[in-house]
Amino acid sequence: HRQHLPVSFAYHTLCMPGSLEGLRALSPAEEYLRIVASAAARGLAPPDKTVLITGASGYLGQHLIAHLARTFPTWRLAAAYGGLDTFAEDFGAVCACVQLDLTDGAAVTALVSEVKPDVVLHLAAISSPAVCERDPARARAVNECPPLLAAVPAHACFVFLSTDQVYDGLAAPYTEMSAAAPVNVYGQSKLSFERALTAALPSRSVCLRSSLILGPPTPGRCRKGSFLQFCAERLSAGTATDFFSDEVRSVVWVGDIVSILASLARDGVSPQSAGVYNMGGPERVTRVEVAEAVAAQGGYDAPQLIRPVARSSLPPAARAVASPPDISMDSTKLRSLTGHPATRLAEMVAGAAAAAGASPF
Repeated sequence: HRQHLPVSFAYHTLCMPGSLEGLRALSPAEEYLRIVASAAARGLAPPDKTVLITGASGYLGQHLIAHLARTFPTWRLAAAYGGLDTFAEDFGAVCACVQLDLTDGAAVTALVSEVKPDVVLHLAAISSPAVCERDPARARAVNECPPLLAAVPAHACFVFLSTDQVYDGLAAPYTEMSAAAPVNVYGQSKLSFERALTAALPSRSVCLRSSLILGPPTPGRCRKGSFLQFCAERLSAGTATDFFSDEVRSVVWVGDIVSILASLARDGVSPQSAGVYNMGGPERVTRVEVAEAVAAQGGYDAPQLIRPVARSSLPPAARAVASPPDISMDSTKLRSLTGHPATRLAEMVAGAAAAAGASPF
């Protein structure tokens, strides 16, 4: 029932990657047209659905593209990405890879106009709270991105990856009816886009408030990892490490999110399914508990290597970015919509180890 995504995947030829020089020389819209023309010249059949994915080179984006290309080979996947040099070479055989700066409104508008997506899966963001606090103007320009909404075709549905950090962490567990009151720039910028999206496309948009995402490394050469890989690396090196004991999340398995996004892309968004959804796992856990689960899987000495530390005990200089203490969520509403079961932490750790082909990860 649950999908543990493998690190490797079979490519389905849709279009061949262009050179990186070509990607830089052409505008995003021109590069997309070049790729589509190349596919047509080789006699590939027109797609029966076109999906635009932003943030495609990120951790979730790479897992999602691998799954969509494998599951829906007749779809055209337009993958807008930031600056990962290896992305187009790794994924160009399964999607049209287009480098895009979300702060360039004209480029965003032109690309969406050329792609004419049936579905937009908007994953892109500056997702580090610390980076957002250092440059709030850029964080808002990227994370709120008004031109993207304005350019969406009238027939398209829109799925947005939001965050649990729209909550203040003082009244968990949160439902979708709970007040959103973000305590940092990152959460504020994501909530701002949520509100703009639901106002612009009230009957054909979904906002998914995601918790901390866990899973195996990404399929591409960059091998982006999740917090599970950080824990495994520290534990396997025998390095005693501080882990926060007073920040609680409803950690969620990347395979569950991929399945939810794929089903929304396949089925579309109706007035009945449109809206805001919490997207977390079934357990409330701290970073300490995640590290302990990894230690149990790998047979490491948790008491010696895992040092619980309360974030609230740190000096102010060490916690300059406000962080909500407990943003665990009730995700019953989303599970009722999708029918997809939620993976538990022990299964996530075992699944990540299995997907890597070796213990620990």
